[in-house]
Amino acid sequence: MLANATRSRTELYLIGSSVSELRGSKLPSLRMVLGFFLHLHLELNETIRHSSAAALEQVFEEWRLLKKNKARKSSTQQAREAAFVSRLEDLFDIAHADALNTMSIQEEKDFLLAQREKGRRGSMVGVDETLACKEKRVSEREQQTLKRRQQTENIQQIEATTAELTTSGSEISAAEDVDSEGAVGGSRTQKRKRGRKAVVTPELAAALDRTKVSDRKAVFVIAETAKSLGMTIDQLALNRDSVRRLRAKHRIHSSASIRAKFQSDVPLVVHWDGKLIPDLIGKEKVDRLPVLVSGKEVLQLLTVAKLPSGTGEAQASAVFGAIEDWGIPGNIRAMCFDTRSSNTGRISGACVLLEQQLGKELLSLACRHHIMELVIGAAFRVCYSCERIRVYLKAWISAPLASGAPYSDLLLLKSLLEYLSIHLAISKATSNKFSGNLWYLSPELVGLTFFDSHVSSSTKRLMVSAMQSEDDQEQEHTKRITIDLDSAKNKNLEHFVTAKSAKLFQMMDLSDGFLTVDPDLWEDRHDYGLASETVRSLKVVNDHAERGVALIQEYSGFITQDESQLQFLLQVVNEHRRVYPDSRKQTLSGQP
Repeated sequence: MLANATRSRTELYLIGSSVSELRGSKLPSLRMVLGFFLHLHLELNETIRHSSAAALEQVFEEWRLLKKNKARKSSTQQAREAAFVSRLEDLFDIAHADALNTMSIQEEKDFLLAQREKGRRGSMVGVDETLACKEKRVSEREQQTLKRRQQTENIQQIEATTAELTTSGSEISAAEDVDSEGAVGGSRTQKRKRGRKAVVTPELAAALDRTKVSDRKAVFVIAETAKSLGMTIDQLALNRDSVRRLRAKHRIHSSASIRAKFQSDVPLVVHWDGKLIPDLIGKEKVDRLPVLVSGKEVLQLLTVAKLPSGTGEAQASAVFGAIEDWGIPGNIRAMCFDTRSSNTGRISGACVLLEQQLGKELLSLACRHHIMELVIGAAFRVCYSCERIRVYLKAWISAPLASGAPYSDLLLLKSLLEYLSIHLAISKATSNKFSGNLWYLSPELVGLTFFDSHVSSSTKRLMVSAMQSEDDQEQEHTKRITIDLDSAKNKNLEHFVTAKSAKLFQMMDLSDGFLTVDPDLWEDRHDYGLASETVRSLKVVNDHAERGVALIQEYSGFITQDESQLQFLLQVVNEHRRVYPDSRKQTLSGQP
């Protein structure tokens, strides 16, 4: 009888008994969490607020309401009790709403999804040995770094103390040494003086970084170079630690100098391109995104961002962050990108999200080389079921020319349609693929043709008339047009021009005064010449971003494993390559 009374006092309504700790090979269920909460609240007398979180409070209030009405035997009460009990063995899910996207290990994602199923399918076998080893290595590296830092501080303290004790009275010190030697009847070994002359200049540090010379190898190179020039190594501050510290210091200063000298008041195009490469530490791969800007006499690497994922949102945030960090949001007028869905998606693509973050519309300069690759890829998939093959076409060679992009695209589309008489399948595949990538025939970009010398004056007159027409019908805003292939053969450039074509001049700060005179007179006008120079400077291929990808692939993990130092390193190497494009003596001496 007493046992039954005790059991009834400890038995919790609908739950069973309380638990004093959460453990097991599964993520905690609702029953376990509520039992632990009631242990804290009822047995340890902690307050509800102190012993719970917001999600648990809601469950507790639901349980308390059911308990309050447990005497009722209505069908509604019984249904509520049954529904509550059926959830007790399910996962008490308080994970972040975006937990799956933030996880990088697929096994962890699968385990969380399994635990979210009814009854929490699956369990953890034991300790994650891979993660434990990784954490151990990270801890060991941190301890080694701390130890090196302490050793460096001790050396600096000893050097400072030695410098304070050193006086100009060398004669007194020498006399004392002689007396001491006479007293003990022996000679005292003199401590070798440390070299003080620094040899690692900012220019030398940049050259070592560019050539991927490690700190240890740099000591050998510098030492032998100094000896070949007749210098005494003992006079030099030359050891691995001093070389490492000076190189890191020079990277920081050089990167700051590059940023300080970057003064651009011209319209800029922002470029980016992603790549999955190994992380600095470990064997896991991470998304890297080089971000650059180009313009008239401007080409600058902003950053090579490390992304949590390759989504459009992550890319847009990284690009916007780099633009903000360099203080140039007002200069960005266009964006150059590959035509992947993560970039071009209408809702969650990086392009539309970047425009939203900047609060303005940008010209969409889709990479023309990438477009040509899609077209030729469609042709070879029809012929050979092969996606990789090297070809050279007139359209590929002329792709980097911004002013000729609309005219070149229209000619290529017509040529693909005319290829119908030669090969039906190729004509259909390539024209369909290309018709979905007519970015440069959009109303905003077709105006680039005004600066194309290959287009006749008569066509330009018709384009000016079309742009000034008031019959422009409102259409859904789109960055690329859709065209009926059956009527495309009869289309000319003026058919793509609307009143929206004036946006090109507004967005790029181009003067449009020359449009009021005949096209035959444009070449003699100063405003047309300035606008033409700006258009010619537009980069409509993403080769610069691809070089940024090659840069991070080449230097990631070689010289440094510190993320901030890696960013400084990439800036320094990129600038060194710009200043010294080759290794000729004339170039290295700085002669014109």
